[in-house]
Amino acid sequence: MDNFDKPEGQTTSDNLLTSEINEGLLRSQSGWGELSAEDEGYIGKKGFKTPAELLKSYRELEKGFSSRVALPKDGDKKALDKLYSRLGMPEDSSGFDISFAEEDKEIGEAFKQACLKNNILPQAAKGIYDWFVQNRSEMTKKLDAEWVKTSMREMEDMKREWGTKADRNIALMKRGVRLFTESDDAAVFDIEHALGTKRTMEIFCRLGGALSEDNPVSFGQNMNESEEFNSLEYYRKMFNDY
Repeated sequence: MDNFDKPEGQTTSDNLLTSEINEGLLRSQSGWGELSAEDEGYIGKKGFKTPAELLKSYRELEKGFSSRVALPKDGDKKALDKLYSRLGMPEDSSGFDISFAEEDKEIGEAFKQACLKNNILPQAAKGIYDWFVQNRSEMTKKLDAEWVKTSMREMEDMKREWGTKADRNIALMKRGVRLFTESDDAAVFDIEHALGTKRTMEIFCRLGGALSEDNPVSFGQNMNESEEFNSLEYYRKMFNDY
């Protein structure tokens, strides 16, 4: 009765053995051999359908590693030049595609030559210059803000030093500026940056006072009528007598 549903002479252990044999046979026929389910899943995810595809991928990987660029020995300039050439170093500075700002065009060629000489690749050279331009802009803004603060402080210091004569001296200073620079704001800006606000105020106040209607033709100098006024010496003394 126990073997009513089984083929004659076949037992449960026989069925199990047959199942194991069939599974092993299927594995061997698949071409992958003895692989775990995890390994088979990994291969499937990579897209390898046959062992031949896997072997081809491995050989290409091996070939890639065998053809890697070898690092040259120290001091081997010829080998280094060859290496950098393979990495994309141009033969001359024309290979550097960098758009220089107007104020940098004069030194642009020198910058590219320096990059070429020091084996800085074109893309890296462009990145360095872009960083420099951005950093310069930020530093310029910072320095300008600091200069304005310093200028305002020096102006207030000069007013306190002049005391009750501050308004009068400022009017003389403005007159001196107009006469000396002919209302050229750029020239005044350059002078103030070079000398500082306080000294600029002092100089142009003296100049405005010397050229005011209240002063004699001699510009305040004690000279005889026969003496000729040397304006060059006068202005040189005015700008350096401190």
